[in-house]
Amino acid sequence: MEGSWALRLALGHVRCAVVAFVSAEDSSGESLFLAAECLEVEGLFADLGVEPEPVDPGESAVASLDAASEVLALARPVVPLAVWAGLQAVRARAGR
Repeated sequence: MEGSWALRLALGHVRCAVVAFVSAEDSSGESLFLAAECLEVEGLFADLGVEPEPVDPGESAVASLDAASEVLALARPVVPLAVWAGLQAVRARAGR
């Protein structure tokens, strides 16, 4: 998979996760913290000048993060470590 396209697609999935976390009905507020962490990951993409590729927003937040991870795994040699680590950290926390 071409690296820049993979980054754009992964960012699209992260954006879908943000929307899903923000719109989740969560009285604990944990979803908002997860959305904020996703926004930090988005910032890493922005630092690289990556523009998001539109993706289907119908997935859950966790499924969107998983999809982003799968896309980045296919282009792993060109994915910056900070992006990979940031995404994996959010996935781990969201999966609890």
